[in-house]
Amino acid sequence: MRYYETLYIVDPNLDNKILEKTMTEIEQELSKTKSKVINHRVWDKKRLAYQILNHKYGSYVILQFEVGNVTKMVDFDVWMKLNNIVLRHMTVLLSEKPEIYEEGTTTDDGNGDQKKVSENEEEVTSSLEDEKHDDNKNQLSEESGTKEEDE
Repeated sequence: MRYYETLYIVDPNLDNKILEKTMTEIEQELSKTKSKVINHRVWDKKRLAYQILNHKYGSYVILQFEVGNVTKMVDFDVWMKLNNIVLRHMTVLLSEKPEIYEEGTTTDDGNGDQKKVSENEEEVTSSLEDEKHDDNKNQLSEESGTKEEDE
């Protein structure tokens, strides 16, 4: 099976009812491709990198799905481009099946996904420190080598 994720940006000033209606329309259009929706949720309202149709902010919506008919995905992409409510969108192929998102899920410590992020930050930080330590060793050995040559 192929799994895809579409991230699209809509006008941040839309009412919740209109946003829900838009999300329902997008799911209906996706169902024409015989795809199965796994997750479809509003991610957040964020500042855009550049203005799109005089909007400085946009509401980001994530749609994760399992594709039924890959050849009809082009029609879905064209429909998304022609949809006036969607400012921009991007669809990417996922390497594995996404987990089902549940609103308000947290770990035992109550931090939710923050625990995973902090563990990754620790791994990156420790690997960077190891690289700096190795660079310092190499630099010291090079300096001692040049001192021996000078003598």
